[in-house]
Amino acid sequence: MMGARPQGRAFHMRYGHFDEKELASKDGKPSPYPHVVQDELIELLNYLRERWGRPIVVNSAYRSPEHNKAVGGVSNSFHVKGLAADIRPLKGESMVMFRELCDACNPFGGVGFYDTFVHVDCRGTRARWDERTQ
Repeated sequence: MMGARPQGRAFHMRYGHFDEKELASKDGKPSPYPHVVQDELIELLNYLRERWGRPIVVNSAYRSPEHNKAVGGVSNSFHVKGLAADIRPLKGESMVMFRELCDACNPFGGVGFYDTFVHVDCRGTRARWDERTQ
């Protein structure tokens, strides 16, 4: 039967290079959006993945308000709106090159630089910040 979920296995929708599980809130609460995150973020993540040419690890994408508060996120976080992700390259790959790619590929969104990941969001206006300590 077309569209039936496979028996005995977890089924996760794929959005290009990413699946719903890696984009979902880590506390398991459902997203209020048609997808786990907004279409704009799905498009940005897939564009970054295509340009990077290798897998990208999603540390955090959608966050429920409760999970966002628990991790110390700001109350108006783009993660809660399904418009942000904290991402990184695979271990051992160049963080410098990855930061440069995220900056270049998201001219009308937010890009935040951290020691171990890059925050990208689809806020619609350019914003940059650097929270690296190293």
